[in-house]
Amino acid sequence: MRLTYSSGKKNKIHISIDGEYRFTVDADFWFSLGIYQNSELDEAELAALEEAVYTRRAFNKGIGFLSRRAHSKKELIEKISKTSEKKYAIIAVTELEQRGYVNDADFAAEYYDYLQRVKHFGKRRIATELYKKGIDKDIVAMLEMENESDPQAEIRALLEGKFASKLYDEKARRRTVNALLRLGYNYSDIRPVMEEYTTGI
Repeated sequence: MRLTYSSGKKNKIHISIDGEYRFTVDADFWFSLGIYQNSELDEAELAALEEAVYTRRAFNKGIGFLSRRAHSKKELIEKISKTSEKKYAIIAVTELEQRGYVNDADFAAEYYDYLQRVKHFGKRRIATELYKKGIDKDIVAMLEMENESDPQAEIRALLEGKFASKLYDEKARRRTVNALLRLGYNYSDIRPVMEEYTTGI
């Protein structure tokens, strides 16, 4: 099979096999491959070229996602896989991880802080959200030890802030308890603090 290529717009290279267009790549990547005009390729060489091209596309998509915010490895693979084959997404994200662009431990620490400080999630809900992102249970356990907190103090802060106006009757108090449970706090911590704020109401 004979490979030919031609220059396109914006630093693009169009690749054809036996005169039929096959795919487009960026020029820097293409010339790094060292493949010459009118090269003869066998099936194995063409398959290797396709893998390199599609992995490159997946890699570039990953860089695009990471330029907006940090991602866990699992999350990034899932996002890239929406428009690329999963096998190429896995290869690309593994390379990004090897280059230091993806680090689950760093991502988890940053995300833990956000969920605790901004979202006011309790320990149980934070762990659930981290597991959804594919974070290993050992990393979660380490972060829980590093971020030990007083759940009852956190509940008091919420009752004095976000839920301050939601303690006026029994129905409102039940909704508040349910909201705190959804945030990941245990009922054994919620009950005594709620009693502090509702006694005499």
